[in-house]
Amino acid sequence: MHAGVSKGHQLLRRTAMKIGFIGLGTMGGAMSANLIKKGFSVQGYDIAPEALERFEKAGGVPCSDMAAAAKGADIVFTMLPNGPHVEQAVEKIVGSMAKGALFVDCSTILPEVTLRVGARLRAEGMRVMDAPVGRTGAEALLGKLLFMVGGEEKDLALVRPCLECMGDTILHCGPLGSGIATKIVNNYMSITLNVLTAEALTLGEALGLERDRLLEVLRGTPAGRGHINATYPGKVFKGDISASFMLDLANKDLGLAIEVANTKNVPLFTGGAARQAYSLARARGYGRKDWTAMLEVVRQLSQAQ
Repeated sequence: MHAGVSKGHQLLRRTAMKIGFIGLGTMGGAMSANLIKKGFSVQGYDIAPEALERFEKAGGVPCSDMAAAAKGADIVFTMLPNGPHVEQAVEKIVGSMAKGALFVDCSTILPEVTLRVGARLRAEGMRVMDAPVGRTGAEALLGKLLFMVGGEEKDLALVRPCLECMGDTILHCGPLGSGIATKIVNNYMSITLNVLTAEALTLGEALGLERDRLLEVLRGTPAGRGHINATYPGKVFKGDISASFMLDLANKDLGLAIEVANTKNVPLFTGGAARQAYSLARARGYGRKDWTAMLEVVRQLSQAQ
């Protein structure tokens, strides 16, 4: 009975809350549709007529411009291509947003733009969060996005019911700007690893290895498990860089891979860059330390700038 009452309160809260959604493309269209499915009243705008048509068919209220989509909304979401688009949108809606309304930007932009937008809206009495998403358009359709949220706890409490309609993982990363900063770091790592993965698999093919067997090996070592899970927690994160696997040996093995790749005409773009990093670490006296000491080397270089 308690669960039924709770669900009733949630539905009442959703039907009483008005949502504005600006940017109804692949991601925004799926996100807004999931809000509508879960009982929220959503008014939206997109520059593309076909996106507005899909939105209307999903049960949304199409608007003629951004200001109309934001007018009277308790929460306004934006999912736009880049920073200038977000800043332009803010200038168009700031006059129609109610004082105390919450602006939530889900776009992938520079953190400095997020902070600039935040200052602009807060000066006008609005609240602001950044909530960029992880995962893909397919997961957006299923309501299984990951949200990296930056902003105040009380604002997250207000928007959480909306986020839970669109995603299954909501991580509060810190103050405003922390969400997009987290996404940039995450994307840098995954996008770079994509190239490294392509290089490694191509090298395996060139050496005549059967892919499924190679994958079985890779999945059982730091190659597939990832250093975040496999090597860093037990060593450098604890301040321990005594050698479990010596950096000198890592450098030697990387050299073997590059040498073999050269004989097979396999380009190792990231391998070449990594070799330079290992060489620099050795020159700084880390050769006989653990290979996770690379984190300390990169930190030192960053602080030296």
